[in-house]
Amino acid sequence: MKFSFNKKEIVDVLSKIQGLTGRKTNLTITSDILIKAMDSSITITANDLETVFFGSFEAEVETEGVLSINSKKFFEIIREYPETQILVNEVENRWVEIGKGDSVYHIVSSDYENFPETPVIENIDFIEIGSKDLKKMVDVSSIVNFSGEEKRIYVLGSLIEKIKSDDGDKLRIVSTDSRRLNCFDAPFKGDLELPNESIIIPKKGLSELSKFIDSTKETIQVGIKENYFIFKTEHESIMIKLLEGEYPDYKPVINYHDMTPIEMDKTMFTTLMKRVSILTSDDYKSVVLNFIENELVVTITNPEIGESTEKIMISYTDEEIKSAFNPKYFIDALNVFDDDIVILNIKDSKSPCIIKGFNDNNLICVIMAMHLS
Repeated sequence: MKFSFNKKEIVDVLSKIQGLTGRKTNLTITSDILIKAMDSSITITANDLETVFFGSFEAEVETEGVLSINSKKFFEIIREYPETQILVNEVENRWVEIGKGDSVYHIVSSDYENFPETPVIENIDFIEIGSKDLKKMVDVSSIVNFSGEEKRIYVLGSLIEKIKSDDGDKLRIVSTDSRRLNCFDAPFKGDLELPNESIIIPKKGLSELSKFIDSTKETIQVGIKENYFIFKTEHESIMIKLLEGEYPDYKPVINYHDMTPIEMDKTMFTTLMKRVSILTSDDYKSVVLNFIENELVVTITNPEIGESTEKIMISYTDEEIKSAFNPKYFIDALNVFDDDIVILNIKDSKSPCIIKGFNDNNLICVIMAMHLS
């Protein structure tokens, strides 16, 4: 095969798929990308056995063909190549020549027949969702991460479901690590039919999807079919294989109607949590929030480092409540709210703190209380 392409058209895409091709799997060839040259375009495929990227790009094709080549090295060569137009020529014994003239690379390719097969999914009923809403869904899910030893399906993935609200059907994403939970609803257009079982999307796949969401676009197409979540733009698509398992009933956790709401300036509370988190450590991660009349007292005592106390004025007139929380979870949660004022909903020392926006009911963040020593 022999083709040439414009560096500016490809280098950004190659950069975005490095997370996919850099992930370790039981197949070495998943560190490759599959390139097919045909007619006046090339297609690039990356597949880590869980998430598949497929893109089509303009090229000048002299000889059609297929090759499987190391993604990282190909990207680094293209990124650093001095010319805008780059020639790729497969010579003998799977050797690939990249470039021409004074700057030429020769690297060996793999047997493309060993590359994982790309699923063929047809007749997909796509819905349209706002690009900013989809980006928010992915961000809300991704901040609730997990350790490398995690085995629980409901922690490894995020729940997707369709809900009915006063202003129409919405697509909901729920993400938890059992210590906190985020829930975000987004409106959509179109018909969405979901299977009866839980739709759980791997968080790893969602984090890769985030790189391809263009917030300047008004809407983006997504669909769910044949055990895949599918994202589609004009030239690119991503398919994420769903996880199999049951998602726990989260709805009682996000019910804040019997709790006491407290208005809080988001920026002020975020900076407060950042200051007190300075004294946290791996063994001492909690701060104590003491809600008293018109005042919040935040204290942290860490025998390894020291202690700190801060007070701020709040509008609170109920009985005193003292709870312990991880301040990092507050910082993560507050960063995904757009409102300047957020509502902290509290109940007692053992109940979670439920955060929602002042004017927005689509986003709810729940932070579980820690043991109060």
